[in-house]
Amino acid sequence: MALTRREAKALARWRPATNNLVNRTMAFICVNLSKFILTKMNSLEIQGVEKFEALKERAGRGLLTFSNHTGLFDDPLLPSNFPLGNYDEIRWVATDALNFFSTWPTAFVFSSGKGVPVARGAGFDQPGFDFLRDRLGEGHWVHIFPEGGRTRREDGRLKEFKAGVGRLIAETNPIGLPFYHYGMHEVLPIGAKFPRWGKNVRLMFGDAIDFNKELVGQIAGTDEATQRGPGLWDALTGYTHEVLSNLERVVRAKGSIDG
Repeated sequence: MALTRREAKALARWRPATNNLVNRTMAFICVNLSKFILTKMNSLEIQGVEKFEALKERAGRGLLTFSNHTGLFDDPLLPSNFPLGNYDEIRWVATDALNFFSTWPTAFVFSSGKGVPVARGAGFDQPGFDFLRDRLGEGHWVHIFPEGGRTRREDGRLKEFKAGVGRLIAETNPIGLPFYHYGMHEVLPIGAKFPRWGKNVRLMFGDAIDFNKELVGQIAGTDEATQRGPGLWDALTGYTHEVLSNLERVVRAKGSIDG
């Protein structure tokens, strides 16, 4: 793991969240503020939320949600508007170490919200990635942005995915659930310090994907170089990119989510 000094300090500020009164209170405030921003200051339409609700009972399987990333606070603003359970059921989320753990106060806030710092470009051998993998293996809900950061494309379309999503799938065989959203780039455009008013956000869930060993094997194919290690991670990463790209086309073609 090759970390800069700033990244190492950011990771050192992280304290994995535990279920205590302080963290539950912070999460309560964050969830309700997020709902206010997206449903009172702006409007939010969600299609397919029943697909998310159906996965609350997973017989111990991990849930890996993955989505596009266009605004600084896509998370927690969007997931806070999903049907949530108690604190233990709230997602763990991969969070950029330098953006959100650069000071002790911000590290406290985002740790309380079950953020997990990941240093971009530092590879897989880092505590945050191991932590997310272990939580998936234990049956928890984990959310990641496979693009590795907000898109800077003017049209907001998907970038290529980083291999982390493929490795998480290969090592934990979770249930995957993609969702694509449009409009967050207007609620919090790059450079904005406060959310905008009067914007429309649309979000659509795709179908759940059971990444069991059989499906993973089918995605890997017959090429021995693709059936393990980086080759397998790349194949799974490409698969998830194709899934989310298909969802992107549907959302953008509809113009609005109409059920």
